[in-house]
Amino acid sequence: MISAVTTPPPFALDILVVADSAESLATLHALVLASGHKVSSVQSASEAFASVLAREPDLLLVDLQRQALDGFEFTRQLRLLHDDRLLQVILISPSRGDEYVIQALKSGANAYLTRPVNGLLLDANLRQFSGLQALQSRLARLAQRQLDIIDNITESVITLDLNGNVEDMNSKAHEQFDPRPHFDHALPWSGDCQSLLGVPLKELLTQRECRVQRVDGSVLMVEVSYKEWREQGGVLYTLVLRDLTEQHAVELMQNEFLATVSHELRTPLTSVLGSLGLLAGGAAGSLPPAAMQLATVAQRNGKRLSRLVDDILDLTKLRSDQFVMHLRSQPVGLLLHEALAASQAYASTLDVQLTAEGIDTHGRTELRLDADRFLQIMANLLSNAIKHSPNGGVVTLKLEVTASTLRIHVIDRGPGIDAAFRSQLFKLFSKAEGDRHAGQSNSGMGLYISRLLVERMGGEIAAEPASEDLNVGATFSVVFPRQSNL
Repeated sequence: MISAVTTPPPFALDILVVADSAESLATLHALVLASGHKVSSVQSASEAFASVLAREPDLLLVDLQRQALDGFEFTRQLRLLHDDRLLQVILISPSRGDEYVIQALKSGANAYLTRPVNGLLLDANLRQFSGLQALQSRLARLAQRQLDIIDNITESVITLDLNGNVEDMNSKAHEQFDPRPHFDHALPWSGDCQSLLGVPLKELLTQRECRVQRVDGSVLMVEVSYKEWREQGGVLYTLVLRDLTEQHAVELMQNEFLATVSHELRTPLTSVLGSLGLLAGGAAGSLPPAAMQLATVAQRNGKRLSRLVDDILDLTKLRSDQFVMHLRSQPVGLLLHEALAASQAYASTLDVQLTAEGIDTHGRTELRLDADRFLQIMANLLSNAIKHSPNGGVVTLKLEVTASTLRIHVIDRGPGIDAAFRSQLFKLFSKAEGDRHAGQSNSGMGLYISRLLVERMGGEIAAEPASEDLNVGATFSVVFPRQSNL
């Protein structure tokens, strides 16, 4: 016997020595201890089976020659009984030759040594298995950590395959959607997302919000986000379902509050504007110049406040799905001419020229639109372009028509759009800094409402610099698909 080295191993294995010879048992026991591992010993196959089931050691050293089960048969039956490939087995026998190595590996052993055992060779094998065990232990800890993190996420996380079959889900998903007893949650869900959530895969992947069915039969509105990834060549989708119940309740309260305040403001504001109009029109007699100036300022600001109230009312209706669109086939060219005419007075006060391109060429082109809301969108885009244009500047309203789309561009030559602000343009209450007409009304709702209105009519709205190189001016584009719109 060659003694083993005493350098500590990467990971101290729990090793069970199984030998029917007292001499072999003592030798192997001593070699394992010298290699720095934990060791226990048994002298029969039956004791070994019982010990494996009771303690689950990391590795078995097997040297059985004198009993009904030799080492080869013992290893084969051990694999049938305990099919865990993390359990390493080194089979020891006095027989030499490749055929015995092959027999040992076929029986389920991980390595084969001959007697008398070379301590250095045994130590080398144990070090290899120790390194593997250290890596497996680390991977197991990382995997468990990931599972614990996912299980502690407050949203439901579900992984589906390409056909919508459920591969995995976290504790929250089990709690909300899995009707099985808790002790069955470790078992895979034998079905697809339709059977679990009441929603097919296509809807989950294409809808930002959707209704799913909880385990108690109630319906839950959730926000769906997902990530597509691959494993062993197959496509998987991991979905996160965020409960929107509380958010929708808060939004409902906000909408109800805004609607109430807006309606309460509307009545006295109408009366105030009417009275100011009468005063400015001389109904109470001629006003001194100073009084007329004050009445005009009050009337102008009253109208601004009236437009703000209108925006708030529109916003509450749009966000609560109470907004009714009156879609009719409309001649786009005529509506755009009307929008230009309505903005002309405002452009003149700021010394801005309005021009048109392509409107007469495509004047007879029609789309299904809500004419009033379309004009509201155009008025918002044109007024923004005028407001951001320099004195003597030009704002162009351009119409482009193709077989599949209709594009409307509002182009100015103002200071352009700050790249850092571009992603915020169509969000609620977004305001850009540095406006040359900063004193004018800007509630931060106009573009947000315009986006909602365009989307309700089946279109899209976007903004880009009119010149990417110089970052001069801005182009706001509204795009409608022609075929689906008609």
